[in-house]
Amino acid sequence: MPFALVLVYLMVIVAVDLMTPSELRLDVFAALAPMTAAALCTYRQTVFVGLLDFCVMVAHHGVLTSDVAVNRVGSFVGNALMVGASIAVARLRRDGDDLLERVRATGEAAQRALLRPLPLRTHSVVVDGFYVSSQREALIGGDLYEVVDTPYGTRVLIGDVRGKGLGTLGAGAAVLTAFREAAYHRRDLESGVEAMEQGLYRYHRSAAYEAADGGRPGAGVEDVVLRASEEFVTALVFGTEESPGQEERESDGAVPVVFVDCGHLAPFLIGPEGRVRELEAPDPGLPLGLGDLSTATRTAQRVELPAGSRVLACTDGVTEARAPDGGFYPLAERLDAWATLPTPELLGRLRADLDAHTGGRLQDDVAVLVMERAAPGSVSD
Repeated sequence: MPFALVLVYLMVIVAVDLMTPSELRLDVFAALAPMTAAALCTYRQTVFVGLLDFCVMVAHHGVLTSDVAVNRVGSFVGNALMVGASIAVARLRRDGDDLLERVRATGEAAQRALLRPLPLRTHSVVVDGFYVSSQREALIGGDLYEVVDTPYGTRVLIGDVRGKGLGTLGAGAAVLTAFREAAYHRRDLESGVEAMEQGLYRYHRSAAYEAADGGRPGAGVEDVVLRASEEFVTALVFGTEESPGQEERESDGAVPVVFVDCGHLAPFLIGPEGRVRELEAPDPGLPLGLGDLSTATRTAQRVELPAGSRVLACTDGVTEARAPDGGFYPLAERLDAWATLPTPELLGRLRADLDAHTGGRLQDDVAVLVMERAAPGSVSD
């Protein structure tokens, strides 16, 4: 469409130029055609428009109608410079677009390595959901999740780094790396959570973290310590655990689940009959990175999920999403209305309704996970 409009514009200018006296030269107006093409069209289209403009203008004003050598030279050089500049701009824009595409592809691969696409399956559960970054052109931001199939059962993580956007990737990667490692080597969730917090502490003491603030004029050790103290991660860690009588319970469809709450939003239990209730921990622990502020250890909560039930966990990007009038998103109310829907449809409704509520302008990153029992014979991812 832009290419066609540029050609029409050029033909109109040429027609007007041919019908007006030779003293009235429209070279400048015709030169707008290749300049516009350089901004809106492809490189090849810009070259075509530029050459067409050059040939028509030079032939009309410099070769066919002028007997003065200076006019011929001026017409040739002037049009050549304008067309050449347009083609050069188009070439630079094309090279910039190619570079941006390569950078975007590399960034997408790196981000996908950090957060794997949903749904994720293990031998015992299926975890589906969605992730939306509040930062444009980014796949991920300050929220994180993971699902791991371990010798001790399935381990599921959802977390939220304080802040939003790509600046939180370092802390998120540190917690994810520690979670993946601890899930395979630590049977109980409490020690796994300790490992995640230690991983975050190591990141805050690393040279990479110090360098992230080192470029700011006047930044010193105290600034780094203060910044680290303000960067924490709320998290929920779930696990299916092996215990006496587990096989009998699972034969009836019930799934025993243990979870540790590290200052995160309480998850929702969606019953098979459509009843929704929060799984509030009696004593939720502090977020990761703030554990040194209390002598109390984080404790695991054990629940038995009835047959056909699901657990929905999300980050505060959902519950704190604001409408244009300032109202928060009514998640519990929406879940009550959609609790009987299949998981893919429930997630689709939730994401579309969240966009409608905020007018497509999320203020924070959003992560939503729905965990349910896997069908028999499910293959682990």
